[in-house]
Amino acid sequence: MSQYGQTIKSIRESRGISQATLCKGIMSRSNLSRFEHQLYIPSFDKVVNLLERLNVTVDEFMYIDRHFLPSRYEYFYRKLIRAENYKNKEELSITAKQIAEYKQESTEFYELFLLSQLSLLESNLPAELTMTDISEYMRPKLFELENWLFYDFRRLNNFIQIFQLDEALFLYDRAITEFSKYEAFSKENNISIHLSLNVGQLLLAHHQPEKAVIYFKKAKQYARQQNKLFQELVSDLFIEKIISRNKEQNTKDSLTVLMEELIRQGYKTTVDSLISYIEEK
Repeated sequence: MSQYGQTIKSIRESRGISQATLCKGIMSRSNLSRFEHQLYIPSFDKVVNLLERLNVTVDEFMYIDRHFLPSRYEYFYRKLIRAENYKNKEELSITAKQIAEYKQESTEFYELFLLSQLSLLESNLPAELTMTDISEYMRPKLFELENWLFYDFRRLNNFIQIFQLDEALFLYDRAITEFSKYEAFSKENNISIHLSLNVGQLLLAHHQPEKAVIYFKKAKQYARQQNKLFQELVSDLFIEKIISRNKEQNTKDSLTVLMEELIRQGYKTTVDSLISYIEEK
């Protein structure tokens, strides 16, 4: 059980809480002492009760137990997404190769391997798998879901482009409805934003800009609700891109003025990344 007992002890002592105070009504003091010395494994509900008394979430506890490091999966997932977002093909190839070394470790890691392969294909880089290989594995996984968990929303968001447009719209509607039960979940929950952005891009790829605007506006709404400025700007840029195709603009729009101001404030790399991302879609 890792060093969970020792981590509990470390947090308890940092809060100045005695063993007697922490364990009252949860377990005996002797069992808490044995747990802190890795000699006893309490039931999960008792551990949760201890954490609640310490005002520590399970996610934070796991993070502390890993010495304030992300899990290996989260580390590589973030590294992959960062390489994609900044269009760094060299970093993308390196990260995909690293992920491949762990693909047999778990189902979660194998799906991360599939995602890395999808990223390589979309960037026109050499890959071990084809789009068909990825689709044959992931499509049934997502279509057969009955009870959606947080991880499943991320899975759909990552692989939504492998579906036909009508399938993607169907899964989007279902996911947004199911995701409502996670609105108060403390874990990062940008899923509704990214799903809306991705569906909008699918509609653009299928030459349906008017419908795409609907989903980009949804993404902007979700981003504003969650104070996610970067995603709000991405949504606005997509909308502006579509509008500018349909009419001549002789004056600078407010979004262009904002971009110029961000550059003046020292955010040129962010602005370049935003514009590059939009122009490639």
